[in-house]
Amino acid sequence: MKLFLSSLAISKSQAEHFELLVGKPAEQIKLALVENAADVYAEDSRDWVVEHRNAIVNNGYQIEQIDLRNYSNDLDGLEQKLSGVDVVWMGGGNTYYLRWLLQDTGIDKVLIKLIKEDGLVYGGGSAGAIITGPTIKHFEKADNPDEAPEMIYEGLNLINEVIVPHTDNEKFENVMKEIILSLEKDGYKTIPITDEEAIIVNNDKLTKI
Repeated sequence: MKLFLSSLAISKSQAEHFELLVGKPAEQIKLALVENAADVYAEDSRDWVVEHRNAIVNNGYQIEQIDLRNYSNDLDGLEQKLSGVDVVWMGGGNTYYLRWLLQDTGIDKVLIKLIKEDGLVYGGGSAGAIITGPTIKHFEKADNPDEAPEMIYEGLNLINEVIVPHTDNEKFENVMKEIILSLEKDGYKTIPITDEEAIIVNNDKLTKI
């Protein structure tokens, strides 16, 4: 199982580590880019989505954007589509909405199978990183849970720890500290990362870069 988890996207300084994880040079990496976590944001407040997309595109990967909503009744089609890429990247946005969308469509089960059994590399920024852990509890301090039609607290359980991003971000720093304290009070292990850091999971080895 291979995961690349960050606060934002894949920066130039992180790209070398990412490519080593995937096992291919940049120009050969096929990446499915999923930006659905930002569905709930107004168009005029999505500049950061474009910024993160450009950061990934500028690394030279072969990018295909995928809207998961188009596959809500076509899980076989999604599995076939993702079987043809090296990486699926889940961008940032509302953690609760993203987790609900994955479960409501059944896409979470397809993803977990492809990641654990078929070697698909999972990448995620912010919300896309948070959902890989055992829970998304307490992130309502940062994300509005009302944006999700149903509250789902359980994460994808790909790792045992909860990634807490943006710990040095001026806008989110204090909120993230509160989230860490709340999670640890509930007995969860956390991995705080700054906007410049990322977590690499390569089978049983977890590394912060």
